[in-house]
Amino acid sequence: MDGPVWPAQEGMVADEERKQEAEAPVFGVLRLFSRIAALPGQLLGGAGADWRSRRPLLSRATAHLSIALVVLAILVFSTLEPPAQALGGPALETLPPPAATQPVEEPVLAWRPMPPSELTRLAEPHTTIPPRPRQTVITYTVQPGDTVFGIAEMFGLTPHTIYWANTEILQDNPHLLWPDTVLYILPVNGVYHTVEEGETPESIAEKYGVDVSRIYNEWNNLRPGEPLQAGMQLVIPGGTREFVVWQLPSYSDLRGSAAYDSGVCALPETGLRGYGWFLWPTDSRRISGWVFHDPRNPPHGGIDIGLNTGDPIYAADNGVVRYAGWSNAGYGYLIVLDHGNGYQTYYAHLSAIWVVCGQSVYQGAAIGAGGNTGWSTGPHLHFEIRYEGYPQDPFAYLP
Repeated sequence: MDGPVWPAQEGMVADEERKQEAEAPVFGVLRLFSRIAALPGQLLGGAGADWRSRRPLLSRATAHLSIALVVLAILVFSTLEPPAQALGGPALETLPPPAATQPVEEPVLAWRPMPPSELTRLAEPHTTIPPRPRQTVITYTVQPGDTVFGIAEMFGLTPHTIYWANTEILQDNPHLLWPDTVLYILPVNGVYHTVEEGETPESIAEKYGVDVSRIYNEWNNLRPGEPLQAGMQLVIPGGTREFVVWQLPSYSDLRGSAAYDSGVCALPETGLRGYGWFLWPTDSRRISGWVFHDPRNPPHGGIDIGLNTGDPIYAADNGVVRYAGWSNAGYGYLIVLDHGNGYQTYYAHLSAIWVVCGQSVYQGAAIGAGGNTGWSTGPHLHFEIRYEGYPQDPFAYLP
């Protein structure tokens, strides 16, 4: 029924028309999909009646449906935001689990390049530490079989350094190296110097042929301008000096009755040389009989030291065995050591002899046992020091 249209109705009609125009594409798409969806059913319904005539039409419909579904899928997935973009950064990939016997608890993130401003350093499980000199001077106790060359190689030093760090002990003489000797071992090659009164850094540097700056080093407790104190020990890196020329041992023939008895030993070709100073040959210091040129017995050429039978007798100085055996001149069992410097020492009335002919012995080594053999009235040691064959007063040499 047509009638007058009021202004309000005109607005409502216009709104309705705009709404229909906006929804028309949607309804059109829906109608299209409904028709497409119903089409296979219609085709299948009549397929039994006329399959041959309808098969081309069904194939075309199926192709159109597939294309439509692909387009729809593209539209739907294009509206989704990738997880990596949602996080605001590139996606992280995971590496496959390592081939290990233990299960991997967490995934390992693949390496990705760092910004140019950030540098990374790969871990190195095997760190090579360069050798560094020791920080202090140490000591080493000589073991049986040690040599100067072997000790130097043990600590990575030259044999000269071993000598020059132990001048007072070794005196550049390899024969003075004996077991239980305590040596200084420097951290570097050079000289170990003991400061004497009046010395200066300049005079010490000149003595060993180095620049004075070498004295101010990490091993010396010394600063430039600080005065030296007598007795200070300084490591002089690279320092050198001339060798001390030590004398070869020169052994003497025996004199008197000891030169003819059965215990005489042939002169050795080489051996130890004595220091020229002597130690007591016994633990006891008790004089039990005559002394040197005793008024009661002026021909007596030594001292009698009281002891018990079996007490150890020690070498008073380095030397070689020149006599070892029985003496028919009243000494009983006798040992004579030749020290290679003109001195000989006699050890008489022994109960046992622990050395053999020609053997080198060190100062302080046990060589026999005290006793009461020969012309003796009780256990004691008859001890003599002879120089060039002539008896000397032992009290003038013993400490």
